[in-house]
Amino acid sequence: MSFFDLKGTLKPLTALKQFGRKPHTIDFPKVSLEAADRYRGFHYNEIDECIGCGNCSTICQNAAIDMIRVEGVEGKKGDSGLRPRVDNGRCCWCALCVEVCPTGSLSLTTDYMYVSDDPDSFLWVPGIDNPEGKNKLSFTSADTSLNDFNRIPMPELEGMDRVKSFAEVVLGYNEEMARAEASRCISCGLCTEVCPDHMHIPEYINAIASGNDADAVRIIYDNNPLPEMCGKVCT
Repeated sequence: MSFFDLKGTLKPLTALKQFGRKPHTIDFPKVSLEAADRYRGFHYNEIDECIGCGNCSTICQNAAIDMIRVEGVEGKKGDSGLRPRVDNGRCCWCALCVEVCPTGSLSLTTDYMYVSDDPDSFLWVPGIDNPEGKNKLSFTSADTSLNDFNRIPMPELEGMDRVKSFAEVVLGYNEEMARAEASRCISCGLCTEVCPDHMHIPEYINAIASGNDADAVRIIYDNNPLPEMCGKVCT
């Protein structure tokens, strides 16, 4: 090997030929690229439509969503007052959270670029930390919802039959109908919060859906000796 390697010295200079070529990268943040219409980017949540059920947090496979209190959002009947916060450092944008959102408030947008040295800045409350996302929706639950919104009608006596006796008007579900209706429950627990006796309603319904009738009876009697009467008042 010679003391002076001319070839090895000049070889790096071949990179100079790239100066005249169009770059493959962009000058971020001065320049950005438009994403496809169906691109799954950062989340957006319609805060007023969200009920804080926590379905999105429960289904997230990356533990990227937690439910937190947000200033200016108060809990009320049918609304826990909590809102989802997304860790964009953990999220894989699979959109399962969007597909199980019962109100359709949660969506994905075409926004996908964000740079920061602060890891905590990747924690976003969709709809509050990115209000501009409302105009960039790309993936919603309108066509892909995994929830079943078709309620099974409760059989009842016809009007002419009701006036003939004091028989129970509500006939109740048969087994097949009861299982199907119970399977629609999303286990948000909002019913338990507003129930005066805080009965274990989601657990009771899930037991019916899975065919565990004995567990359903045990659960419904767990903290209320008169569940049938409460059920008539509630439903």
